[in-house]
Amino acid sequence: MNKIKQTVEAATSKPMQRVAVNTALLVSGASTLFCVAALVTGIFFHNYVPHQLVRVPAHLQYGSGPNPYAVVSLTRPPMIKTQQEYDVSVVLSIPRSPANVERGNFMVSLQLFEAEASAKLEADARVFAHAHDHFGTNKVLFASRRPALVPYDDPFVSISKRLVLVLYHMLFPATQSYNMRVDLAERLAFVRSSDVPASAYVEIEAGQDIQIYRAALVMTAQMRGLRWLMVHYRIFTYITATVVFWACEVLFMSLGWIVWASATGSRGAGKDTGRRPITKGEIKNERDQDESSEHAYAFPTVGRQRPLRYEPEVKMEDDDSRGRSLAEVPVAGVEGDDEDEHKADDDRRRYDSGLGTSYSERGSSSVRRRASRSETE
Repeated sequence: MNKIKQTVEAATSKPMQRVAVNTALLVSGASTLFCVAALVTGIFFHNYVPHQLVRVPAHLQYGSGPNPYAVVSLTRPPMIKTQQEYDVSVVLSIPRSPANVERGNFMVSLQLFEAEASAKLEADARVFAHAHDHFGTNKVLFASRRPALVPYDDPFVSISKRLVLVLYHMLFPATQSYNMRVDLAERLAFVRSSDVPASAYVEIEAGQDIQIYRAALVMTAQMRGLRWLMVHYRIFTYITATVVFWACEVLFMSLGWIVWASATGSRGAGKDTGRRPITKGEIKNERDQDESSEHAYAFPTVGRQRPLRYEPEVKMEDDDSRGRSLAEVPVAGVEGDDEDEHKADDDRRRYDSGLGTSYSERGSSSVRRRASRSETE
């Protein structure tokens, strides 16, 4: 039972309460900072890691000019990051029709603009498709123009392939199409955020009679360094970044805690505790009381009675004085054996003269002289 009581008292003591409060604050603060670190790391990943492949459909406009063209928006959602290299290309899904095969080479042009896709940009693109002069006040960030050609297919090989796969084509009929990729830029990077394009203009310079199923603008990010690590080892990088950021948070929280504790401790030590300062007079009175309490007092009596003697509670360390009792005290008027005892009695009576009585030092000395005369007689 005593052990349980001692354990409870130790657990509820002020130092243990202080330790418990500090531990609770530390654990709660560290947990909160870990959640903040995980959230901030996720936001950083979302803003820093680019899309590895950006594919935007390009809706070609036929009949508005000599060649089909399209205006593509690159801002919904933001797809291009700064300090990142991209390979830009146009992918055309076309049939292997005689018109496309016999067309031969044609050109594909690309222009990137700072302005977003809007009605004004659409009007400027229509004018540019007819005149090919300029895009008005729109700032062109990048321009490229590359050749393209529908791959040649040998008629004998094509007929043989169809005969071999005739049953498959009968069971699963599908359109015969070919995806042609035209590279327009390699390792294209944008240093500043103001240089990131918001829209693009794509034109297929093959005339209005070219047959195209669909077209798309494709931007492939070429990862290097930290971004490559964050893309290919996403979970490992996320956990590592979260732990490092959380450790930095805990470190700075601990430093702030130490500074705050030292500041509040020094401020509390400098404040007045509210106690009244002890004066020199009180110290002197206490010393007098201590000194008076350490001495033995002798009070004179009337006639030949033994003097009253007061001994302190804390007895002297001297063995001779410790063994003395009231019976060994000499009676008033009787001389001692040596002069030291007379001198000690005189000093003691001089110190305690008049305490509790009306006798003075002079009266006591006359009483001694009279007593000595009577003894000699």
